[in-house]
Amino acid sequence: MAPVKLRYGFKAEAERISTKLREEVGVHPCAKLCAFALAKHLNLTVYKATEFLTDETSLSLLEGTNGYKNEWSALTMLNKDDKRIIIYNPFNSEVRQQSDLMHEIAHVICKHELSNETLTFKVPFGMREYNPIQEEEAKCLGSSLQLSKPSLYWARKRNLTHEQISQVFNASVEMVRYRMAMTGIYKKK
Repeated sequence: MAPVKLRYGFKAEAERISTKLREEVGVHPCAKLCAFALAKHLNLTVYKATEFLTDETSLSLLEGTNGYKNEWSALTMLNKDDKRIIIYNPFNSEVRQQSDLMHEIAHVICKHELSNETLTFKVPFGMREYNPIQEEEAKCLGSSLQLSKPSLYWARKRNLTHEQISQVFNASVEMVRYRMAMTGIYKKK
């Protein structure tokens, strides 16, 4: 499958949104932004999947135990009052939870429509498919929310390693590498 291209200007728009939301939350453009704090600021209710799934098989799936592989992270859905909520996997690492929540928050900010597609197979935990463009937009904006361009410049100026940036901003090393490459900061000295 060919890579999905974002519309012209979307990456710059994502950076502006990231900076604006940091201001609104009261966080410096170079500082860490907590996904839970951002969700609260945006009036999004966030739930642990364990609040809904209590049977042993479902918990084993979430936790990745009893021979199951844990691949489920988070989803956005409408509650009975047609309000968007986010449900996430609390068994994932803290950095993964931050990334997962930022991705789901990005879907909400971008006003992505939830799929009404009826699938012919059972999808675990209410997951649904988003279209590739929406997924790429959420990936771009979500990662910008988690690691703003100003925060990466700040880290680069201080010669922080990827591991140090990961610790300071509560992001995975993979996310740090992705954002450094995406923003072109690797190329700038």
